[in-house]
Amino acid sequence: MVRNYVGTLAVLFLSVLLTACNGSSGENGDNPFDPDSAPPASPEYSLTLTVLSQDCSSSNGNSFTLGEQICLQAQLLQDGIGANNQVISFTTQVGSLSSETKLTDANGIAEISISSVDANIGAGAVTADFSDETTATTNIEFIAAEPETDNTINVTIQLRDAQGNLINRFSDAQNINVSAQLSTQGDFDLTNQIVSFQTSNGELTLSDTLTNENAIASTQILTENAVFGAGTITASLQNDELTTAALNFEIFERDQVQEVVRIGSFANSVFNENVLGISGFNAEDEISISAGATLGVFVDLVDANDVPIASNIPISFTSNCTQQSAGVIDQSVTSINGRANATYEDISCATGNGNQDIIQASVFVDGNQLQISRIVNLLAESAGSIEFISASPDSIVLQGTGGQGSESVSLLTFQVTGAQGNPLAQQSVDFTLNTESGGLSLSPVSGLTNSQGQVSTRVTAGNVPTAIRVTASLTNQQGQTIQTQSDLLSVNTGLPDQNSISLAANNLNPEARNIQGQEVTITARLSDTFNNPVPDGTAVAFTTEAGSIQPSCTTSNGACSVIWTSSLPIAEDHRVTILATAIGHETLSDSNGNNVYDDQDGGAITDDDGSGFDVTLASQSGFIDLSEAWRDDNENRVRDDNEIFLDFDSSGSFNAQNGLFDGPQCDASNCGASSLHVRKSLVLITSSSSVLISVFNNGNEIINNQATPSSSPLLAIPRGESASFQLAYSDTQEQAIASGSTIVVEATSGALGGVTEDVMPVSNRAGARTSVFTIVNSLLEDDLATDSTISITITSPSGVQSNLNFSVTLQ
Repeated sequence: MVRNYVGTLAVLFLSVLLTACNGSSGENGDNPFDPDSAPPASPEYSLTLTVLSQDCSSSNGNSFTLGEQICLQAQLLQDGIGANNQVISFTTQVGSLSSETKLTDANGIAEISISSVDANIGAGAVTADFSDETTATTNIEFIAAEPETDNTINVTIQLRDAQGNLINRFSDAQNINVSAQLSTQGDFDLTNQIVSFQTSNGELTLSDTLTNENAIASTQILTENAVFGAGTITASLQNDELTTAALNFEIFERDQVQEVVRIGSFANSVFNENVLGISGFNAEDEISISAGATLGVFVDLVDANDVPIASNIPISFTSNCTQQSAGVIDQSVTSINGRANATYEDISCATGNGNQDIIQASVFVDGNQLQISRIVNLLAESAGSIEFISASPDSIVLQGTGGQGSESVSLLTFQVTGAQGNPLAQQSVDFTLNTESGGLSLSPVSGLTNSQGQVSTRVTAGNVPTAIRVTASLTNQQGQTIQTQSDLLSVNTGLPDQNSISLAANNLNPEARNIQGQEVTITARLSDTFNNPVPDGTAVAFTTEAGSIQPSCTTSNGACSVIWTSSLPIAEDHRVTILATAIGHETLSDSNGNNVYDDQDGGAITDDDGSGFDVTLASQSGFIDLSEAWRDDNENRVRDDNEIFLDFDSSGSFNAQNGLFDGPQCDASNCGASSLHVRKSLVLITSSSSVLISVFNNGNEIINNQATPSSSPLLAIPRGESASFQLAYSDTQEQAIASGSTIVVEATSGALGGVTEDVMPVSNRAGARTSVFTIVNSLLEDDLATDSTISITITSPSGVQSNLNFSVTLQ
């Protein structure tokens, strides 16, 4: 066996030797020892880099939501085969790497993860390296998550005349239609919602109504017995939380001669009559915007001397494209200091060939329509477009002012799209401000769009309140400059002004004189100079003449509520004054529009607004001068010595109007304090459970429930004839009876007509409420004459009944 193994080994050795000589002895190849022969070939390496989902199982593109974790997979091949146990280095410009190096496995694969928890929104490159010559790079981005749906229910009030025209100044000869529109981004059914209306001037036909299928609740303001002057209409919705909207109006005498109102726009301090204003353009400029762009549109209302109209007037905006649902525009805007700003946006009107739109603005003043228009050229979509997306937040405050959560910086986002509406990445966009008033700043002034075609810039507030727009522009491949403007962004004081605080109660006449523990919800709403809601967290303080009230609340979306409770002490006249105050500033009528009080704006306007009962509408430029706030318990609009006041400057004495502007935006020779107490008052009626009832015939009182009732008929009614009676009722101090009380009139014989059943509405008007009923002698020819007993029963919400009975003879 040993001998055979040795022989076999010898044969194998010989075979190997022959193979090493490149063949058999008869075939001679290249000489392996020749120095001129080629060296062996070097191995070829290739490296690929793939972006995968978190579990490294699939690819879903290179765009991820901020907060996600992703997988990077590098594969190294040597001559087409996976290279095992090789070191791969990783780098990234966005996010955080789980490891900077990793060994490849048997398939040449190395995997790591990238976390975006601490990353910023944006794009960047990720790289895998094996050597200087072998590297792979790809791009990834992290984008913002979709925002949560806002479930807030909004209430919008509109006033219209009999012809359907928007109006807020009208005569006592007009009854005005009031509508409250509910809207929300949430998934809510807004039909059959109860909306409560209240007005401080005039009477309402309905105080509580249901919304229709269009989420609109309606009522009317009856002006026949109204007081000439200003008033406020409020609409409230009680859902999970109280939502309230308010609108100011003015009632004038039907024969009163109204001031001249002209329509146009200011440019460079010059009024251009009958010219619609376009932000960023002069009166003579031709207007061209890109497809899908937005445009700031404004109207100025002035008198015969080019002075802005101080009253708030609703102005309607429309265009040919918006009427075809190919564009949108703010349909109704109420002017502030004579100016109304609207935002126009093209949706699909530009088309691929370009288009032309005509924007129109109209206003009804004293029954007459004023109308102006302007042509806007819409560039074709093929040229590319840029549009405004959002501003977050859309209202910022001056540095160092505002309430809880207020911000002084807003992030504005714009979208660049191509010919087919697709996002365009890596486009350079420039940003400019339409004003740099008071140190406003913009950063950055240019930026590149990401893969979604979006690019952002930030606006930082300065030290002057103003309304601003940001213009974003880019140059396309044809050399055209394309631009758009942001929606109106307001920089405000973060403080309420005096004419922007309102106070409402969900019940103005509770049955509270004889019952303790009755509760009423009191809601304050506050806005700043631009009538934007004050910052969340603004504190509102309350005091009451009688009963008890929670001392304060802080606003959310410009409003907050407290509870008033009936208790000792009581008001002998059943009228309880409630005062709400907050830190704010005096109302400025800014004649030169620079949002700062200076010597050009005029002086102090003296009015009786210090009690907080009235809404003062400035009839001239200047500011409404205020005293320190006080609670006007006797409602005489004069501060009496026994009425409490709020000592704002801690001087120990009551300070009357000082002729100085008390507010933060002051650059005049008569500047006062930077703030004061803005105030608003309302009166609750603590109605008694018992009711005073009187009946009148032909203007004469024939009976009341305080006197001894008569056992004899009070009058006789011939057969076939009728008698008319006026019913008057009040509480025991001749104030409104408790809301919800029922009034029923009955008769044992004859036919009753007129108001025989009624329910007392919410009201704080002094004096008795009246209604009219009739009784007809309906006896037949053969019937005997009889006495009919008429019974009047008024039942309070707690069940207390007040009665009055009398009889008449039916002949």
